[in-house]
Amino acid sequence: MRLFLLWLLRPAPIASLPSSSIPNCGTACTISVSPYTLARSGDPLHLEWSVPSNNISAGWIGFFAPPFHSESHDDYIMRFLPESIGASEHTVSLTNVRSQYYDIRYISNETGKCLCRADSKIEFAMGSYEPAQGHVSIDITTGALRVHWVSDDPSPGYVEYKSPGSAEWLIRHASVSTYGHEDMCGVDAAKYYDPGLFYVATLPDSFPEGTEITVRFGSAKRRSRAYTVRVPLKEGSSKTHSVALFGDMGVQGYYRGPDKVDVPSGRWDTYWVVDHLRSNSRLSMALHIGDVSYAMGRSRVWDMFGTAVEEVSMKMPYMVSIGNHEFDYSSGGWHPSWGNFGSDSGGECGIPTKHRYKFPNWWYSFSFGIVRYFMLSSEHDWTEGSEQWKWLNEELSKVNRLITPWVIVTSHRPMLVSAFDPDERAVEDHMYPALGPLLLKHKVNLFVGGHWHYYERTHPVNGTVHVIAGSAGAFDVGDIFEDLERVAIRWPDVRGYLELSISPTQLEGVFWGINDTMADRKMKEFDHFIVLPWHEDQLTIM
Repeated sequence: MRLFLLWLLRPAPIASLPSSSIPNCGTACTISVSPYTLARSGDPLHLEWSVPSNNISAGWIGFFAPPFHSESHDDYIMRFLPESIGASEHTVSLTNVRSQYYDIRYISNETGKCLCRADSKIEFAMGSYEPAQGHVSIDITTGALRVHWVSDDPSPGYVEYKSPGSAEWLIRHASVSTYGHEDMCGVDAAKYYDPGLFYVATLPDSFPEGTEITVRFGSAKRRSRAYTVRVPLKEGSSKTHSVALFGDMGVQGYYRGPDKVDVPSGRWDTYWVVDHLRSNSRLSMALHIGDVSYAMGRSRVWDMFGTAVEEVSMKMPYMVSIGNHEFDYSSGGWHPSWGNFGSDSGGECGIPTKHRYKFPNWWYSFSFGIVRYFMLSSEHDWTEGSEQWKWLNEELSKVNRLITPWVIVTSHRPMLVSAFDPDERAVEDHMYPALGPLLLKHKVNLFVGGHWHYYERTHPVNGTVHVIAGSAGAFDVGDIFEDLERVAIRWPDVRGYLELSISPTQLEGVFWGINDTMADRKMKEFDHFIVLPWHEDQLTIM
């Protein structure tokens, strides 16, 4: 019965080249790869190549996986430029996209033809049934840990977990969902691939806070490796801790980072930010405030993103809200006359995001320690009197400041911005008059947004400090900035994230960043600030 139900869940296939129609390749070069079989998604693959310099112009090495959608080689998953490596060998991390194999080809820039292909197809030991792309989140009702993963395995999914010092694995069974091309809102069929099955299991909420438990996920025959996860802080816990807040991340591309690869969508410079998040032992939670993978309809970019952040998202709760590149679509959604809410999701209309991250609504709130967090959707109506506006006003009024004295509101789009773009400013000019009075009325301590690909912090504005942290990978050059008295600091062209240390007496913020002038490629402190408990002296004129 379970297999039948999962069959009903499976999305309908999209037309592609026949399985036997692997694009032809010549023999004008050679590519050797090792190993031929990778144990797990994200494992390294080593390549060596030989190209006669006298008769072959520059080209690129691309990674492809069936079903193939194109004979022109534009359906690559990722690629790199051999001439930029400085050697005839290179190592990359390979994502399991739940296909039968990878086909690796050398493509000529001049002719667009395949000059040669690798000496072997690359497979994964567990095939499409590998449990991968794990992340943990918080059940917003109970505060318990939830464990999420992606697989094609139709067998019953479950999480195994054990406490420190225990040899006994306990089990929690998972629920499963998926979506198909027809569930979205106009995604290009050539970009769509079967997204897999999305599993989630909730662990007991009885663990003492801060306990480090060991978890692994999958099925009876196929399991992930074991991860150590810290149990979330209980509501009202005054233990000092740090959280990371950021938006606009995407997937490492632009032929940068250690792998020096590019991807067809979602390309940003993310590696160093993810690496710092992974190694920062102070962090207890991460909040990703929209513009997550920038897949925009490309299913396999979601796979790459889930693999790239797994070492972060299986270390601590990874809480997500949507941005324009997850939700906005032209055939529906919210389109006020003054807005620029276009079709930035590429037709996804939030479906992949909601299946992967399982948040209960497009906007939601939860407690972690002595903070109450509000994750808004800037892509749904937030004007005065709207459903979201009423919800925010009501939920803010319910906060018990004796239990959670700090209140932090997040939204992908920020309200107060010194960068100027007429279309964006039209939205901002409506957003602050609608939501700003609620921040003042309910004495919100901190507002954090993204969307703009730089870092900015204000002095307290009507009691609330506003931060833009939309550069966790994305970065833009050439924005026009206004000289505004409320702006305390601004860092364009810096990728990074906000680390917020939380104690009963203060919020201490550090913006960790990196830019292209830094030869050592190590994140450093670009901003350091303190937010004190809300008081009337913080009221300022905009």
